[in-house]
Amino acid sequence: MKTTNQKLNALIRKHDLTSQQVADLVQVSLDAVHSWRGSETTTRSRVMPKGLLELLEIKLGEKK
Repeated sequence: MKTTNQKLNALIRKHDLTSQQVADLVQVSLDAVHSWRGSETTTRSRVMPKGLLELLEIKLGEKK
């Protein structure tokens, strides 16, 4: 099963989004998005909250 971070990266590729656009859509800092997009093996990596992924999916028309 894909992690929220993997789903985020797939959405970014599919919709050709920048990290700044994602940050603006879910109202978080650019640093937060960078930490979600980074390699999950680094200490800087964080897990994207499921609620924010769902919000992004709704705003992108991926989920009703």
